[in-house]
Amino acid sequence: MKYLLLILLCWKACTAVAQDTTQVPTPVKPVKISHAEPLYLDLVRDLGARKGEREWNVGTSFQRKAGVSQWHPFIEYEFAPINRLGLEVEIPFQVQKPQFEDGRRSTVSVQSLKTSVQWTYAVIERWQTSLAVGYTNELELQRGISAECGFPFAVAAKRWGSHVHTLLYTAWGGEKQAGQSLRSTGYQVNLAVHYVVGKAFVGAEWYNDPAEHILRPQVRFALKKNLLVGLVSSISLTHKAPVSSFIRIIYEPKRRK
Repeated sequence: MKYLLLILLCWKACTAVAQDTTQVPTPVKPVKISHAEPLYLDLVRDLGARKGEREWNVGTSFQRKAGVSQWHPFIEYEFAPINRLGLEVEIPFQVQKPQFEDGRRSTVSVQSLKTSVQWTYAVIERWQTSLAVGYTNELELQRGISAECGFPFAVAAKRWGSHVHTLLYTAWGGEKQAGQSLRSTGYQVNLAVHYVVGKAFVGAEWYNDPAEHILRPQVRFALKKNLLVGLVSSISLTHKAPVSSFIRIIYEPKRRK
């Protein structure tokens, strides 16, 4: 009888250990609020980004100026190595093609190399608000590194109910030409308002700096769950720049386990 009791006690202990090992708590993901991201002046990564998120962007702007068609294609990769930290690398190009046969040649060049970092330091679920700070560095590549620009920035985004999203981006720029001292390039303010349904939206960005005010109406739609297309028009409110168009294709690969 005592052997039977011993066997029952051992069996009970083993089953208890097995239950403890199978009931491993699931890691809790950090809070993240889904905000509409502007298409022209996009963010380094989603606000409140979670570790392992990544995204590819390709696109171009197009305008005609002084008898020349100008394209500004770019390729961009962004990722989150840890929760709430976004990193980005972007390579913008410039393509110029004369509209008339006047002896000028078409040119293709790498414009610059951009690297950015963004930290979401607050996600306030009760207020549906996210706050972030970051920095963008740009090396202008014309016959080598001709200049270096830096843009510390701050971002505040808020959801108003189920569909209306607002986002405010502010930055202050500085530029250092080769062989010269650092000079300020002034401030930038970008205010975005979007009406969102699923992953699609319509909205506009209003851009303002000391020299220019630009309105950018835009629309985004989904071709697949992880493949989005955005279309933008740029209209100068001060008539200093020609009307231009812009397209952005956004691809989000599956998260790595």
